[in-house]
Amino acid sequence: MLKDGKNRKSEDYQLFIKLYLTNERRLYGYVRALVPNWSDVDDIIQETASVLWAKFDQFERGTNFPAWAMRIAHNQVLNYCKTRKKDKLCFSEAAMESLAQLSVSRDANLDERLSALKQCLDKLNSNEQMLIELRYRPGGSTKSVSQQTGKELHVLYRLLNKIHTKLLLCIRRTLAEGGTL
Repeated sequence: MLKDGKNRKSEDYQLFIKLYLTNERRLYGYVRALVPNWSDVDDIIQETASVLWAKFDQFERGTNFPAWAMRIAHNQVLNYCKTRKKDKLCFSEAAMESLAQLSVSRDANLDERLSALKQCLDKLNSNEQMLIELRYRPGGSTKSVSQQTGKELHVLYRLLNKIHTKLLLCIRRTLAEGGTL
């Protein structure tokens, strides 16, 4: 019986880590938008992770983990602001609630937008895909792509602009066809 409990806890932990790491940047961005001090943001994120794990048994699998996690992060920011009332560097609760709602609604279609982007990237010709890959790989820059391809910088800027426009139109069309735009 003990072994089953350990396996369940291990599975829970693995699921938690997967969900948390997938959403950590969203949480960080949200908290950073509300809290001016970087070290305070880090402290709030750590506390949020701790609370998320402590309450993970209350999370209903199959529901919206990002929304649940954002609500807990929101509460951690409120707690932070209550202890910092003298600083006057915190938004009002109403303003933070509005920002939380905006963040959740913006993130709601993030997966759809990423899926549309992937589809549209696949529709680019091989030369366009190569230019995008070179430009947006870690450490990539337009100047480095110019050096790698031998294309003049101003020509490359025009090409990338055309590709970006093509991708934007494709994404909008894909989302509109899905009824999301």
